[in-house]
Amino acid sequence: MNTPVSTAILGASGYTGEELVRICVRHPGMKVTAITSRQLKGKTLGETLGIVGKAGAMRFEDLSAGEVAKKADVFFLALPHGVSAAIGGELRAAGKKVFDLSADFRLKDAALYEKTYGVVHPAPARLAEAVYGLPEIYGEKIKQADLVACPGCYPTTAILGLAPALQAGVVADGGIVISAMSGVSGAGKKVESAYLFGECHDNLRAYSIPQHRHRPEIEQELSAIAGSAVRVAFVPHLAPLHRGMLTSISFPLKKGTSAAELDKVYRKFYRKAVAVRVLEGEALPETKRMVGRHGAELAVRVDEWTGRGLVIVAIDNLGKGAAGQAVHCFNLRHGCAEGEGLDW
Repeated sequence: MNTPVSTAILGASGYTGEELVRICVRHPGMKVTAITSRQLKGKTLGETLGIVGKAGAMRFEDLSAGEVAKKADVFFLALPHGVSAAIGGELRAAGKKVFDLSADFRLKDAALYEKTYGVVHPAPARLAEAVYGLPEIYGEKIKQADLVACPGCYPTTAILGLAPALQAGVVADGGIVISAMSGVSGAGKKVESAYLFGECHDNLRAYSIPQHRHRPEIEQELSAIAGSAVRVAFVPHLAPLHRGMLTSISFPLKKGTSAAELDKVYRKFYRKAVAVRVLEGEALPETKRMVGRHGAELAVRVDEWTGRGLVIVAIDNLGKGAAGQAVHCFNLRHGCAEGEGLDW
């Protein structure tokens, strides 16, 4: 890419928005022309995020969709669900490319969206247009997409951990179990008692079970990969970390599938994936290895005692699980190197 693309970041005051800003202002393929936040309106990137140089002088603005549409060609939306779909729909109507980091365009069924999120979808006609923004699964479609629905941390680890086995047909009947632990930043920047330091420090707890709102999205994507309906048991946990995610997955293996065969399935699936590393030998993923880095580390095992496959996945929830993923999709769409602007 010779000429940087004019880019705007909407909802840049949250943890994901801040991470997007840090990546985008140094990305050689982007020229950041607008950054929006109601609560930070008028403040500079230098005083809020410590960004130096010319970018540090940029100020947060509070603009309508119509106003901000005049400022850029590409938009990253780090907005709450419901709000994101409405603004994203307006931007698409204006011919803009949109990378949405909310859940608004991930579910293909508007009725399921309403059931899951408790609100009527503001732009249901756009659901068919949206491409699910997981490069390892939909990379070729992302290259042609003008509306990309970038998945968050829980769906990313669940899908990456199960896609190879489901596609290869080695998962038997008997139940898939996903247990995931997220850093507190995954809940967003909010003032609620459950996320206070005194509540989260030295504490580990499960939440939103058994009906976590990301389960329908996980099942939608896994079913598409498997070619038949997939159900999962999903248990999320809040871990005493600022950022990072570790997900442990267990699934019944078809009889006769060896550890070597399962390992081969995963290595073949991810042989061309620049952002997924299948670990060698006895190594297991850890959050401290991934914080501040883009991508995922993954390890595969077979529990011969129970006949189940085990997959462990680690990511940075603000990287591969949010901002880094969106930028990876931008890179694919605009012909940049997949890792452009990202720390590996």
